[in-house]
Amino acid sequence: MHMLAQPDALVHLKHAESAYQSNALDQALAYADSAIKLDSSVPGGYKLRGDIKQRQRDMHGALMDYVKSEKLEPENPRLYVSRSAIHITEGRVKEAMRDVDRAIDLDKSDADAWYNRACANYIGQANDGALRDLEKCLELRPGNADALFLRGVVKGELYKEKDGIADIHAALALNPKIIGGAMSLGVLLFETKEYEAAIVQFTQVIDAKREEFKEALYYRAECYYELKNKEMACNNWRQCADLGEGDAKFIVRNYCNTDEDKIPKKPVRGRRKMVIEF
Repeated sequence: MHMLAQPDALVHLKHAESAYQSNALDQALAYADSAIKLDSSVPGGYKLRGDIKQRQRDMHGALMDYVKSEKLEPENPRLYVSRSAIHITEGRVKEAMRDVDRAIDLDKSDADAWYNRACANYIGQANDGALRDLEKCLELRPGNADALFLRGVVKGELYKEKDGIADIHAALALNPKIIGGAMSLGVLLFETKEYEAAIVQFTQVIDAKREEFKEALYYRAECYYELKNKEMACNNWRQCADLGEGDAKFIVRNYCNTDEDKIPKKPVRGRRKMVIEF
């Protein structure tokens, strides 16, 4: 019975792969389930089902499938790349590094493994390591927009703002929809005192009503303040204050509602930690 089931299982798995690539995830999961039901050891079955569940944000279910996949195919480097992605998403740096190192041991030419390793290093605040990993990733896949973007973010945090700006510009040229792209570029332009260019980026974030909306308003206010435009700066800070931003409330009370030319005892805000969406 097993030998008769195997071909049917492979057919169902092929349908699952096709649906997965088309982002028809419910259909893909149904085909993967049926493939595994027909043959529980069908090659790549648990790995693919785990990938489908991961994209559906069922991280626990995906991890369970990856455990089963590892027992059947322990030498599959892509398994460890996929599993590392969950660890990165959930902030488990040690587990992520263990998986990506295993993937790289099995296949040093996998750009995704190097990118995932860079992400793990970045969230673990090992920026020098992240930069080395990104250089390797981009050597293997030069047009990787996500890697270019993250390299720009890392360079910015290493105080190489100009190089970081160049990388983020290049990344956004390849993929204008990178999550956090405009905000990160705006912050680096602000750090290099390119205030008018920074305003353009923050305005994009504000107009799109992205989740960094309030932060973009605050930074845009800072830009106008540095450009000596009190009216526009206070317009943005008032909006921030209305949204509950504490520093903005202080500035509105002690600067915007006065005749002061400068903010007395201006709140000192820490350097922004960039956020990447994995």
